[in-house]
Amino acid sequence: MLLGRDAELDRLRALLEGGGGTLVLRGNPGIGKSALLDAARTLASGRMLEARGIESESTLPLAALRDLLGPVTDAGDAIPAPQWAA
Repeated sequence: MLLGRDAELDRLRALLEGGGGTLVLRGNPGIGKSALLDAARTLASGRMLEARGIESESTLPLAALRDLLGPVTDAGDAIPAPQWAA
């Protein structure tokens, strides 16, 4: 449970119920971004891809894209061929 985050949680629910979109969390350290991201993961129940900018990977081409799509490509065997081809 997040205290004082009803508006943010409502926006997360609306995003998920609306068929998808993009969520960007940013703000000063210590304001609860990680807790809000954890709540988003719980609400999304497996329908969420995420990427993070990591300074040590800043010189690696497409590092964030690899992080973002890694779970999808790892799940390829579980996706029926027609859907995977689409």
